[in-house]
Amino acid sequence: MARELVEEIKLFLSATKSLMLSVSSLNAPIASYSPFALVDGAFYILVSELAEHTHALRAVHNASVLIIEDESLSGNIYARRRLQYEVSVLPISRQDCVWELATRALQNRHGEIVDQLLQLNDFYMFELRPVTGRYVKGFGQAFELAPGTLVNDQIDHIRR
Repeated sequence: MARELVEEIKLFLSATKSLMLSVSSLNAPIASYSPFALVDGAFYILVSELAEHTHALRAVHNASVLIIEDESLSGNIYARRRLQYEVSVLPISRQDCVWELATRALQNRHGEIVDQLLQLNDFYMFELRPVTGRYVKGFGQAFELAPGTLVNDQIDHIRR
């Protein structure tokens, strides 16, 4: 069962192109979204300095990420499939060696728009590395993911 769940989660991650992001700045929560790419077990996002969440990401070092099934694909609006991660936040400078890898991954996933955004000096990249995670398939089907990973074989069914 764990292997099937791992494959299901990987497919869900590869099929979804954006994530919802919640970050707190000075005790004021901010909700937003961003397209993402995955590199070496972390999410990478490219966001504008004009966005409120960018300032919060630069000020704090943790956030929450939600990847959720499209409403139109869900059989039950209360039981949408979703992945939720608590993440550590790391700004990535244009000189950082991972910048090139993350940029290429974003370009491959989202196309020419990434090239245009990279030409703008007000866009910043962040690494969002999972600390904890949870996968919910539906009612009574919630699973804790192994700490520090997007997904691996260590998946525990939550029974409460």
